[in-house]
Amino acid sequence: MRYSNPSALVLFLLVLSLVLSLASPVVGQGQSTDSVLRVGVKPAPPFVMIDEGTGKITGFSIDLIEVVASQMDPPRKVEIIVQQDIQEHLDAVRDGAVDLGIAATSFTSERERTLEFSVPFYQGGLGIATRSEGSGLRIWDVVWSPEIRMVLLWVTVFLVVCANLIWLTERGRSDTFDDRWHIGVGQAMWWTIVTMSTVGYGDFVPRKPLSRLLGIMIIFAGIVLFGVAIGAFSSALTLGQLRSDIRGLADLRNKPVAVVRDTIAETTLRREGVQVKQMDDLDGALAAVAAEDVAAAVHDVALLRYHVPRNAPSLTLVGPVFAEHGYGITFPIGSELRKPVNIALLELMEGDAARYQEMLGKWFDAPEAP
Repeated sequence: MRYSNPSALVLFLLVLSLVLSLASPVVGQGQSTDSVLRVGVKPAPPFVMIDEGTGKITGFSIDLIEVVASQMDPPRKVEIIVQQDIQEHLDAVRDGAVDLGIAATSFTSERERTLEFSVPFYQGGLGIATRSEGSGLRIWDVVWSPEIRMVLLWVTVFLVVCANLIWLTERGRSDTFDDRWHIGVGQAMWWTIVTMSTVGYGDFVPRKPLSRLLGIMIIFAGIVLFGVAIGAFSSALTLGQLRSDIRGLADLRNKPVAVVRDTIAETTLRREGVQVKQMDDLDGALAAVAAEDVAAAVHDVALLRYHVPRNAPSLTLVGPVFAEHGYGITFPIGSELRKPVNIALLELMEGDAARYQEMLGKWFDAPEAP
């Protein structure tokens, strides 16, 4: 096509440019991948589980991100991209190879420097796994355990105080306690013991109102003390059966402890001056404990509760949870997805709490994960 009029040619080109500029957003919208959320994950049962046979990816974190993505505005579809270890996973998020990451990633100051986190979606902490020696209960260890010694001390103090009080109020009567202290208090001690146990042989019967009030107090206090003693004895029996000298973080000092490299467990134990032995994964850490190469393994307690009964039945969890922390979804610095994901996540946990609790129960309360 030839144009003899240059003005007509210029007008044609202007109109053509305008049409193309108006059409380009329509074409771009049809080819956009904004509706797909690229999610990086790493194996961390029961948060992220990968079936070796089928390659199917399941877990609490997978269920959670799919629900969150469906509640975003606009809703998103989830594309799962697997990384094999924590460092590869964090690098993928930091470098923008994925839109976000979710597994069982703890908040740390070091990670906060290179990543951004969502609000916590799970509260956890560190736990200790050590060997369980279930045979050969040592009675002396049970009887002389700190718990039993403390209970015996308080019972003894209680008996001595009550015996002296009842002797002071009842002495001087021929049918009760001897007036001589060394004899009368011994008799009062016997009376206090049988009164505490609510047996009451009847050989000494308090006559004065103050003495009877004291007897009532001894009976009720005895019930409480016996309950505490039984609880302490049961606890000591359990610890005696384990035959472990590790009961908490303080007992890990001067002992080799296995940790998974680049985790919050490694950072925490190094800060506490504990001798750590780095492992590539949790299975390796637990195997080192079972082989007696290390005294214990420290890791996220939620993962230990899942792994130990299934993969290391000769081990047991001991002590309270420590270094409590939250798990969050990770984003590259400056990600525009952080706010909409946070909104959807909070709407789930606050506005649909029953559904969120159902998801927790599915993966953490059941004896076996689906």
